[in-house]
Amino acid sequence: MAGALVLPRAPRPAKEFPPIPQLARWWAEMIKFGKTHAAFLKDPKGPFDPLLGATYYDAQRVFLQIAEFSADRSWLVAADHAMTVYRDRYVMENHGKVPGYWVFPHGIAMHYRQTKDPKSREALVAMSQNAAFAPDFTPVDATRYAATSREVAYNIHNLMKAEEVGEPHRPRLTLLVDHALGHIDQWFISRTAPFVKPFMFGLTAEALIAYHAKTGDKRIPEAIRIGAEWIWNNTWVPKARAFKYLDRVVKDEGGPDPASDLNLLIAPAFAWLYKRTGELQYRDRADAIFAGGVEQAWLVGGKQFNQNYRWSFDYVLWRHEGDLIHDPSRRRVEKKG
Repeated sequence: MAGALVLPRAPRPAKEFPPIPQLARWWAEMIKFGKTHAAFLKDPKGPFDPLLGATYYDAQRVFLQIAEFSADRSWLVAADHAMTVYRDRYVMENHGKVPGYWVFPHGIAMHYRQTKDPKSREALVAMSQNAAFAPDFTPVDATRYAATSREVAYNIHNLMKAEEVGEPHRPRLTLLVDHALGHIDQWFISRTAPFVKPFMFGLTAEALIAYHAKTGDKRIPEAIRIGAEWIWNNTWVPKARAFKYLDRVVKDEGGPDPASDLNLLIAPAFAWLYKRTGELQYRDRADAIFAGGVEQAWLVGGKQFNQNYRWSFDYVLWRHEGDLIHDPSRRRVEKKG
């Protein structure tokens, strides 16, 4: 399992653009710890609970992304092992009836696109119909408030991935997006939420950005900007190079200690804003978040490894693409032409 990072083929941005910080370390540790976690899943029919725990945050997605970016197909074996644990032994054994915080459709959808394996499509459909908070009969108030933001974010992905494999659009997806935007309001505008966890904003941002890519929903860019500005101004700890876990002390939830292990669930949202706007503050903030997360990440646990690599590939891509889009030297050449 080797390979080098494969970025989109395009002219290099101008020299005045700083390189992506800690990119080599992010990549090297992904390979190093990825091998360890792949080995742990090598017997996917072993004791179930520790194996399932090692797939949390979508190990199958992580391994498939490593295979794609490294052009090393040996990682597909690790993805298949993770698929056996999560898709076959968990999702399908439960007919898609999994808790809302265990809804991870990306890896299964990627597997279906690559293989057309009917079991992957069956799992996606079952989860989109039966996972907690996914059914159409779910009471509206069950997802209205920010306490269920993670479950809402995951089910936005869930229903979109089902559509990708041919399932019809359901009004429930639109409702979930409306509720996710409502969570942004509760956290950062009306301030009616009892507390803010920055990484939960990251999960919501990931879902809304994906929905924006699909639909162009004009409400979403401003919502992401508002959330990113608020968590940066109110929960970023410069000396720790991390966001607070919570914006305040909350009984049975935790407190405002820095949580660098969660940085990479947030950095891509800032890189997306940079790509969209060209505003250097978003590039610089994204870089600080990413570098702090890479340098301080604890990757020994499967869950922690997956949470660091499930979405951070998009930080790398959007940061790179943002440089290419907003490269002043390229604009000068185009203007002369």
